[in-house]
Amino acid sequence: MKLLMENWRKYLTEDITPDLEGPTGAMPAHLQRKQNRQKDAQALLKSMGFSVRRELGRGAFGVVYEVENSRTGERSAAKVVTADNKREIENYKFAMEEKAFMPPEYAKYLPDVKQLITGGDSTIILMELLEPIDPQTAQELFAAQDAPTQSKKPERILKDPEAVAEIAEYAVDNNRILNQMREFLVDRDELLRIAINAATKIPHPDTDSLINTLHKALGDELQFQSPAIYEAFRKALENDILFYFDKQIVPVHQPEPGEEEMSRGHWTGPSLEKVEGLFPEAEGLMAAMKYFMQDKGWRPKDVHINNVMRRPSTKDFVIVDLGLFKRGIY
Repeated sequence: MKLLMENWRKYLTEDITPDLEGPTGAMPAHLQRKQNRQKDAQALLKSMGFSVRRELGRGAFGVVYEVENSRTGERSAAKVVTADNKREIENYKFAMEEKAFMPPEYAKYLPDVKQLITGGDSTIILMELLEPIDPQTAQELFAAQDAPTQSKKPERILKDPEAVAEIAEYAVDNNRILNQMREFLVDRDELLRIAINAATKIPHPDTDSLINTLHKALGDELQFQSPAIYEAFRKALENDILFYFDKQIVPVHQPEPGEEEMSRGHWTGPSLEKVEGLFPEAEGLMAAMKYFMQDKGWRPKDVHINNVMRRPSTKDFVIVDLGLFKRGIY
């Protein structure tokens, strides 16, 4: 889990607020330009008949406002990005133009993009207003920067012997200490058999119980002579098991064809197959992500807890941030 969180702290750079005052107390030039762009964008929205109600959020590449059409009262989300952010603008334009031609079971996972407005140095992406996902569901399905506080994923996994066996097998087969000892192990398959049997022989109330059970069964079999190696093995085993329990169900980046299974061991990939099957609520979204890449040549990227919301009327998941999606041939 520690490794997973460290990877996310390196990857997610959103909402990092720098010191606005330098040695002279003046705002740095790049922040001043950013502030001016936001003021200009708000003025542009006002000139087009929209009132800005509140700020909904901001990230590394833009800020999002809730706006209201002064004539109709309709409320929307207005994402403001720099006009030279071609990739992001093209992705939202693609969604706006292509969504109507996609099968409904996949199209519903994209936001309804209403209009792209460019003025000065900014482009405003006007789209439907969405709502946050409840914390438990969000933490169980999507990658997050912080450790989960409301997720009940471990409880669901521990109730399924096949999922527990799968995690035990992956954790042992990828244990870095055992891999260093690979040439000295007489029977690797026997070691996996012992691990799976120990993991599934009795129910486990929590992950600590599973870790301790596996550690004892494998330690008895391997009979480490060095206490240091024994402790390193235990720590690696614990990290691997927690990694697979904490790993997101929905991939951060859609794996390319032929790399699905390999990506299950990478921090941006999907969860293990048996674990994934325990979360049918994510199946539709993951099927849509595969469709976007394989049928539309549009690879989903950066699908994490901060970039997915719900449609209030249907409760469907919606990938709200399309900025890093990648066009290509897959």
